[in-house]
Order: sequence, then C-alpha cells, then structure tokens
Amino acid sequence: MKLNVRHLAIVAILLVSAIGFGFAFDAIATAIERANHPRPEKIAESVRQNAEEFGIPEAVLWAVAKIESEFESDAVGEDGGIGLMQIPPARLSMICTELLGVEPHKEGMLYEPATNLQCGAAYLSHLYQRFGDWDTVFAAYSAGEETVDQWLKNADCTDELGRLKRIPDRDTEKYVKKVSKAFSLYTKLYY
Repeated sequence: MKLNVRHLAIVAILLVSAIGFGFAFDAIATAIERANHPRPEKIAESVRQNAEEFGIPEAVLWAVAKIESEFESDAVGEDGGIGLMQIPPARLSMICTELLGVEPHKEGMLYEPATNLQCGAAYLSHLYQRFGDWDTVFAAYSAGEETVDQWLKNADCTDELGRLKRIPDRDTEKYVKKVSKAFSLYTKLYY
C-alpha cells in the first residue's frame, strides 16, 4: 500500500491529536490528584518551617497530616490523638522534654496548628533518625516505637538487612500504605 500526501497528513493529525490528548489527560489527572492532596495555605508556612528545622521532607508532614486528620486542627482521634498530626497526649510530654527541650505544653495547645506540626515534625524526625526508613517510621508513628522494636526482632517481619518488611498488625499495615502513598503523591505533585 502506497501512502500519499493526504494519508500522511491524516496520520500526522491523528498523532498530534493523540499526543495532545495524552497531555490533556495527564493535566486533568494531576489536577484531580492535587485536589485530593491539597496543601492548605493556612498551614503551608508552618509545614515548610518545621520540615526545614527538623530536616525532614515537607511531603512527609503533608502526608501524615492528610491521613491523620484531613488537615482538621480540631480533630480528636479514637485513640485520643489531637490535632493535625494526631499527637497523643501521652506522647506530648516526651516530645516536649526529650525532643524539643522545653517544658511540656498543655494538652490544649495541640489544637494550635503550629504547635501540633512542630511536635509532629520533631517526633517524625526522631523516628527517622532511629529507624532510617520512612515506612518503618510511619509504622512506629502509628503503633509506637516499642511495638516496632518487637517486630524488628522477629525474623518473619524483617528482610536480610534487618529492615521491616512485614507488619503483623493489619491496621498499622493499612496506615503505612496510606501514608506512603500520600507521601509519594505529595512528592510527585509538588516537589
């Protein structure tokens, strides 16, 4: 079959249309993902400052706050966690005294976005320094350091390098998957 100029023009138009459709589809998909993974302006500066101060990616703070509270500063979880980062009051004293070097905040201060983000960032930074892997950090943020320490001692839960490969608690496993996915999306969409 011999292609003439008319056939070549039609093929070229179809290719350009397909490429244009692909770009449009990508733009629409990105817009939808950004709408589902926002960065509320009211806390953006606090996220940036705390990420910088504690040496963690901004995307981590956005992901944890998204999954923990959907950015609701007055959120209270079933386990008693408070605010954007769902800081448990029982963990507040340790974060203040050991990580921030300050007198423990009053529990009510966890409703203040800046205080809550600072406490969450300090704790996430501490966990990352301790475990060195974000999935393990997210597991410890959810289940507690002591629980993750026990999992890391179990050969069925670790890989050949001693990293957490299997999370025996279904709720923590789901949580880690959600936060990891959100972290990946925030990184892709904004950083």
